Amino acid sequence: MTNGIDIIQINRFEKLKSNTTFMSNTFTQRELNYIEKRNYNNSTIAGMFAAKEAFLKALKKGIENCSLKNIEITHDSNNCPEILLHNELKNLNHNISVSISHDGEYAIASVILY
Repeated sequence: MTNGIDIIQINRFEKLKSNTTFMSNTFTQRELNYIEKRNYNNSTIAGMFAAKEAFLKALKKGIENCSLKNIEITHDSNNCPEILLHNELKNLNHNISVSISHDGEYAIASVILY
């Protein structure tokens, strides 16, 4: 079992969310649709980004070694976050638990691989 955690300032995404290259290189179309439904809320974007980074930390991989689009943050029927893996990450043999939280200026995510 390994874990990863990431915390990020929410306001960092005020400018980044209008950077179409950043957004399309970071998020899948399904994630972008979810973000759009949430009115491009900075907290939503920051939380999803933090979850991707927390996953990489749990995997003990750097961000430069993997496309963030291969780590997709989805939500179940209760709007709880889940992680779907694509391409070279798809065959990892791990169960994944993810939690995202927001408070004030920060979003935090925790990922446990077991």
